[in-house]
Amino acid sequence: MGSVRLRGATGNELTPRSQKARGALTLLGTAPDLRLSRARLQDLLWSERGKQQGSDSLRQMLRELRGRMGDERDILLTGVGWVGLDPDRLRIDLTPVYDAGGTPLEFAADIDIPDPEFETWLRDMRLRLMPECDGPRLRPEGGTLLRPAAEPLPSGYVVALDPVESNDSRAHVIGEMIVNEAAARACEMIPAMLADRIDTAPQLGTQIVALCYSAGIDCSLMVVMRDLPSGRRGWTRRFTIRAADETATMRHAVAQITVALLDRARRTASAKWLTFPIWDVFSYSRERLEAADRVLAELPPERQSAVGLALRSYLRNTLILERLTEDPGRCSDEAEDLARRARELAPNNPVVLAVASLSASWRRDAVGALELAQAACRNDPDNELACHALSQALTEVGRDQEALEAAERGARGALAVLGPACWLMRRAQVLVRLGRLGDAENSAAAAFAFAPDNRPSLRFLAALRYHRGDEAGAADALRHLRRIEPDFTLELMAHPDYPVKTLRMAGLMEITRSGL
Repeated sequence: MGSVRLRGATGNELTPRSQKARGALTLLGTAPDLRLSRARLQDLLWSERGKQQGSDSLRQMLRELRGRMGDERDILLTGVGWVGLDPDRLRIDLTPVYDAGGTPLEFAADIDIPDPEFETWLRDMRLRLMPECDGPRLRPEGGTLLRPAAEPLPSGYVVALDPVESNDSRAHVIGEMIVNEAAARACEMIPAMLADRIDTAPQLGTQIVALCYSAGIDCSLMVVMRDLPSGRRGWTRRFTIRAADETATMRHAVAQITVALLDRARRTASAKWLTFPIWDVFSYSRERLEAADRVLAELPPERQSAVGLALRSYLRNTLILERLTEDPGRCSDEAEDLARRARELAPNNPVVLAVASLSASWRRDAVGALELAQAACRNDPDNELACHALSQALTEVGRDQEALEAAERGARGALAVLGPACWLMRRAQVLVRLGRLGDAENSAAAAFAFAPDNRPSLRFLAALRYHRGDEAGAADALRHLRRIEPDFTLELMAHPDYPVKTLRMAGLMEITRSGL
């Protein structure tokens, strides 16, 4: 926490000078088993470079890191396709650190790597590792949401937008478009009321102040979020909107601001207020999924929404597919009923249509799934869940290259940040169908890095590693899978009803006869 430092056994300074090398330390030091695939490291640190250029940069950075370590260089481990740190010789210290005024310092506070993929990862890690004093927390270490029984819920939550300050009309329009779209998306998911002004009485919510200034042909957007009741600054971020890639950089800014608003609501709102458990909806844990469903079901009538109903339907399908429910028939009926009620409330909402499309895919109604997904994308081409549903629907009708393009289009949005493993595994499935097994394995490895309870990623890793002759890697994936799926056996994996349809269709089931 605070500045990134690497010290030797005697306290000697081993910290590398370059930002990328220190960034690599933060990535490896917080990864499962202290290791990441080379492709994942390259994607996070050099996402905007070509594959060969990024690979060359990675090798140069690793040489710098190893050289800086001196006699301790053996702590840096490398293997076929991966880089790691020796867990027997290294201790990771994540103890909270405070400045002289008692304010907690951020994780990796001195790291500033202008790569959109790394920025997204770093923001997520800072949110996860924020000390408890950063406002009341609604989720203890066990992951269950707290609801104080003796305190009534307040009437609502407000997101207040100040007018965007700018130095010319183009910058003003860009700033207003980004901030308004992000706030509207977040308010739909919290749920919250979007306001253009702040009433005199203190309200529960967040105020957004934005400045957007021209910087040559590009624009620089600064966004500040403050807690409405106290006025305390809670989040600050600068974005560069590049004229050469305006659509993509605007979408990136919208996604980051949306997620930050959701997290500020979760962390800084009074404990009297029950937040929208959006992170849990996209998890693979039975406890988290069921907790999310209970929270959404117990919202008062005035805060029930079509999106909430749709996401309750979505999480039920996860429970069914991952064999996390004892009564899949009842769970399926409930999912269908919730999706129907959501469509009655908001028939044109892209999230509602996307979930209805996914439900149709799971019922093997390929034509209906495609129609619903296309309708969702017509209503909002940038909606990440709509792109996800379209990718799934296109897969079902055999249009795999288009399915990959749809998955990639939704990969930088807010919902993809909230549930990255879902999108990475959608990509892995399409890549397997396209025969790009190496890329599919990298996507599955990244999904597992984001979500250690992600069972599909481990199934893919076991099968793909065994197929390319890496028995040790396959055994490691199976070891992790057996820990989170206690009844797993290779015989069960070979059963026609086990959820490995993509692997089965691709002829990648040799793992089930391996005896590992």
